[in-house]
Amino acid sequence: MKKKLNIDRLDVLAFLNGLVFYAPVALLVRTYAGVTMAQFFVLQAVLSLTVFLFEIPTGILTDKIGYKNTMVLAQGILVLARGLMIIAYLTGSFWLFAVEAVSEGFAACFLSGTQDAYVYSVYQETQYPVKIARVSNFGTAGFIVSTLFYVLLYRLGGIVILLVATVAACGTGLPCAAGLMPEPKTAGHVKEAQEQNHFHMLRIFRDAPMIRMVFLATGFSLAFLLINFFYVDKLLACGIQETWMSLIILVYSAIQMLAERLLDRIEGTSGRREMLGAILIAGILMVILAISTVPAVVVLIMVVLPLVLTFPEFLLNGMENVYIDRCGLSEQRAAILSVANMAGNLMEIVFLLASAYIAGIGTAACFIGAGLMLAIFGIAVCCHRA
Repeated sequence: MKKKLNIDRLDVLAFLNGLVFYAPVALLVRTYAGVTMAQFFVLQAVLSLTVFLFEIPTGILTDKIGYKNTMVLAQGILVLARGLMIIAYLTGSFWLFAVEAVSEGFAACFLSGTQDAYVYSVYQETQYPVKIARVSNFGTAGFIVSTLFYVLLYRLGGIVILLVATVAACGTGLPCAAGLMPEPKTAGHVKEAQEQNHFHMLRIFRDAPMIRMVFLATGFSLAFLLINFFYVDKLLACGIQETWMSLIILVYSAIQMLAERLLDRIEGTSGRREMLGAILIAGILMVILAISTVPAVVVLIMVVLPLVLTFPEFLLNGMENVYIDRCGLSEQRAAILSVANMAGNLMEIVFLLASAYIAGIGTAACFIGAGLMLAIFGIAVCCHRA
């Protein structure tokens, strides 16, 4: 009989962090303060570069001080970062925005791999996919709620009140993080004898199964980057006004939450068959999205594609954790997952720096390429028996 998962502090924390009330006008927060479009992309690159450079050091520190302690630290840094955004907006200082980007990058570093490692250590292999999807759903729910309240708050006090409300929600998450259930004693704490051998863990990335999983994870990162950056471009190409984008985001965010129910249905199985099926469907949908100009077809694919991508991505995260256990490296889990995430971070940096070239070759080619990449590495991962 399946054990029912109850709502806990981690779910509440995810919801509070999802309450980013300024998200619909994130660009305007910078441009209204005097930041140019070129500077805006520099700030995004600074954030991505910070995450890329400090993934491994923060992962090693996490394994030393523990997952829960790291999540408390990350939450504190996130509160600081969002507080800095208010000051940067009010003063119009580009350099304060840059410090905010670095701070948010550090928060992302400490959370990268840590939350996954924490959930896996507390809920173990059987319940991990469902629980991590549940946490993601609460974050999505927070995003939906903040988007719905955005108009009301913006009318009451403009961008400032949006920023203040976001900081208040994030700050409320700090005691939630402090009250999290501690992970098992053996998890997240590296023994003295192993501290001298941190980089020995990198041997796992010479293994073919791990390499395939990292490439597949990079494919997911690329797919979501395309969704975030080029959905609007595709709408315009089909003659649909960009004002519909907010509604599409809300709809696909709500549909994306069904991943938890789908994962719950296959709990107790390897999920390889379902994972491969979802990946192949996602690849086909991305190709159709690239070549279709029929508005109804395009919008339908737009609202279901994130769910079709999220479902196998959670299964892949579980497979990575299982493989880490099989390699006897569970006590360095956070550091290994951080290294694995670096591929996605590198993809984001390259994407931002090559945005002009990408725009030149066209979004259709990008979607087709990402779809093929997912299909190839999805087959490689799912058809391999460890």
